[in-house]
Amino acid sequence: MAKRRSSTKKTRQAPAAIRTGSLFVDSHDRKLVIFTDDMLVNQLHRDGPKIQASFDKLCDKDICELSAFWSKTNGLLYSGLRLAHRNDEALESKCAQLLLNASSSFGAATTLLRLGYLLQPGMVIRSMLEAISTTLYLLQRPNDLAAYESGKLQSPKTLGAAKKAIPQFGQLYGYFSENFAHIGHLHKSITPIAEYKERHDALEVNLGFLRIAAWLLYVTTELLFNDLVENRRYWFPVPNGYAFNPSESERAWMSSYFRIPNIT
Repeated sequence: MAKRRSSTKKTRQAPAAIRTGSLFVDSHDRKLVIFTDDMLVNQLHRDGPKIQASFDKLCDKDICELSAFWSKTNGLLYSGLRLAHRNDEALESKCAQLLLNASSSFGAATTLLRLGYLLQPGMVIRSMLEAISTTLYLLQRPNDLAAYESGKLQSPKTLGAAKKAIPQFGQLYGYFSENFAHIGHLHKSITPIAEYKERHDALEVNLGFLRIAAWLLYVTTELLFNDLVENRRYWFPVPNGYAFNPSESERAWMSSYFRIPNIT
């Protein structure tokens, strides 16, 4: 008697449902483009970690260098703010709060670059320059603190004092304003968000932006809380205030830090 063969049918898995957000029908090329409704979620949780890992592989040394410098700035800012609060020093307290927010912006700019955003870090750094410029102005014009607190101090008014304190500031402010506060040439082409395969020009430029921002933040903080700095690097007391006078060894460090030979 012949045995019946037991037949097992393979069941096909139903395809996963596509979470359609919108569609684009290209009748010319006979294509259908689907935009799913989880694009942002995928950017954050699927693509983001891969991009960050590729950044870390290429830029770990740069970030460690920036982190060490940034930590010194934050330590001085926090210590100075605590003392300013304790001594009821309104000017120092307000300026320190400005710079601490600017310091957070520096962290945000670094995070954006690490996530693959090449245009946006410059926009955040441009906002940092506003805080730095305002701080440098208030340190030279303390009587305008009331105008600052009431919202009547306009940012453009602070630029002259900032340039007087740090001569390079005016050129940097102009560059970041032209390219990031307004629609500049960097806005006129798409900057794709993708894993870093190499240290291309756009990545190198952004790392340079971060070095500039971290340096300006420290230099301004050293001026604000100069009395707390044991080994001054940039600002030294003179009869009518402080003079910007980095030593030859400091200028050599700046050349190495900025990757620019022979800073004078």
